[in-house]
Amino acid sequence: MPHISRERIISLPRTEIAGIDAGGTKTHMRFLDPVTGEIRHVQARSADYDSLEHLFYGCFDMAGCLPHSLVAGVAGRPGRDGDVRITNHPQWPTFRRRAFAADLDMTLVTINDMVATTAGVADLDESDWVSLTPDVAPHPGPALLAVSVGTGVGSASVDRTGQARPAESGHVTWQPLTVLEEEYLRALQRLRPGIPISVELSIGGLRGIDHMYDFMTVRKKPGPYIQEHVDRFRREHRGIGPVITAAAVGGDACCREIMRLFGAILGQFLRNIVLTCMSEGGSVWLTSGVLQAPGVCDLLISDTAFLERFVATGAEHSELMQEIPLFSVTDRQVAVRGAFALTRQSSERESPALN
Repeated sequence: MPHISRERIISLPRTEIAGIDAGGTKTHMRFLDPVTGEIRHVQARSADYDSLEHLFYGCFDMAGCLPHSLVAGVAGRPGRDGDVRITNHPQWPTFRRRAFAADLDMTLVTINDMVATTAGVADLDESDWVSLTPDVAPHPGPALLAVSVGTGVGSASVDRTGQARPAESGHVTWQPLTVLEEEYLRALQRLRPGIPISVELSIGGLRGIDHMYDFMTVRKKPGPYIQEHVDRFRREHRGIGPVITAAAVGGDACCREIMRLFGAILGQFLRNIVLTCMSEGGSVWLTSGVLQAPGVCDLLISDTAFLERFVATGAEHSELMQEIPLFSVTDRQVAVRGAFALTRQSSERESPALN
């Protein structure tokens, strides 16, 4: 793991504002170049560090500057004082926001990464997204739901007043509706006896895709090259999601079945979250990781029960679901874009919340 000293960091030139999106797999930093004033970007591999503090150090070092003001979206649940741990790195110590900010003489806000994503969605233009339901009229007003399936599964919503609300929705459970889904749920229960089986555990990039692959390959063999790639990715401690999604888009029958299972669970999950936080309507934005893999969203629409489960014709409030437009975000930096936008807004307002 890289070692970057505090002395090195505090000697860096200062820049006014920056935003960070700290995820379980990748971390992005967007910042103003202290010399040219241009917006620049660096990326780090989260697993190369042993704490969120050192991960931030790594970002500052790669950027070659230390921000005065920073909003950091973190894949975790910040407490009231802003202390936080990344969910998928439980071995890391708790990050102490106040102490870190005081030590580096900066204003720092930590927020859930999906709240940063909602701010990024609001900052997008039409070249940064694709409509998955072109026949559904856009919803007026700011209400939206942003959903990510990457290393984990997460969401955040914005209500009709424009207030962002984080959630830990990826850790809710799901209900099987087919015999295959019942068998999958039982297989997961055998792996995790006595533990509620969450959406993230079922379809998330860190564990869920592996679980679906191991479950499905007992029933339908993948192409031999796919197994070779999966074995290599696992030896290298890399998520196998890219192998599965590429093979599914390429037509492999086993991986198509995996994506059908994925799409059904995801569609049901989205419906539940919309009913929970957007009963007055809004829009849904799919972001990050698995959902931004080439061809995946097209496959979800054309070859899975994703939309069928989302609308659930005949169930209560299916008419509401038919009025919810769905969008696929193509900008892979939407979360750090949102964190940067929030830093800029806070800096311009000189908000006391940043002190």
